[in-house]
Amino acid sequence: MRRTSLATFFLIALFLNGCFLWTNREEGETLKQDVQHLKDRLVQVENENEEDRQRLTEMIERARTEVVNLEETLTRATRILARNSADFGAEMETLKDKMRTVDGSLAEIEHEIGLIGTRVDNTDRKVNEFALAAGLDLPVDESKVPAKARDHFSMIRDSLAAGRYGEVRSLAKLYIQRYPKDGKADDAQLMIGKSYLEQKRWAKALGALRRFTDRYPRSPLTPEVLYEMAVAFYKLGVCTDARILLDAVTSRYKSSPFAKKASKLQADINNNKARCTS
Repeated sequence: MRRTSLATFFLIALFLNGCFLWTNREEGETLKQDVQHLKDRLVQVENENEEDRQRLTEMIERARTEVVNLEETLTRATRILARNSADFGAEMETLKDKMRTVDGSLAEIEHEIGLIGTRVDNTDRKVNEFALAAGLDLPVDESKVPAKARDHFSMIRDSLAAGRYGEVRSLAKLYIQRYPKDGKADDAQLMIGKSYLEQKRWAKALGALRRFTDRYPRSPLTPEVLYEMAVAFYKLGVCTDARILLDAVTSRYKSSPFAKKASKLQADINNNKARCTS
């Protein structure tokens, strides 16, 4: 570009010098000034072009430097990603191994829990069987008790016949709670008293039978209840209270089958006064 500018300058100069031959003095001076102005202008243009070219060169160099830096950055990033990927893969494999180990341990724990649960269930069953055989009262599992009153009552009666006295009391109490106005609620209360009598737990039997008289004073089962109370008093040696109850049965409920039993028990008391404490 510099060569082109100089050649243009020389052509203009030659043209203008040739023109001097055909001009007067005043015109020549004017023409010289114009030529000088053109020279100055060409130098200015040349300098401006050089500055532009220099700026462009610097911009290109900066761009090249930035590209090189970017390439280096990308290279480092790629290496880091590759290394991190490898590390991550190794960590994942380690984690998988640990998870497999944990899964195995959990399986063993679940197996042990199952065995323990079975042993606990067997132990609970044996304890319940022993407690029931001993006549101890245990909480009843309501989910295993029939929903219908008739079936529930049959379950109480069967338990009494089988000698599961603790179960009798639990079932009977639940029955009274479920069906307080049922026609057999008084019978359920009586069976609680009978369960204690069968175990020779005379004081407990008296408590249950007294609750019967409080709750069901007009029950047709009253003669039997009074007779059983008399039995319990006699076994405790409290013969005076036993006689009072027996007299009530023989006088008030003469038509009851328990009137005859009451008379027989009165005779037994009179023949065994030594065991009476009152």
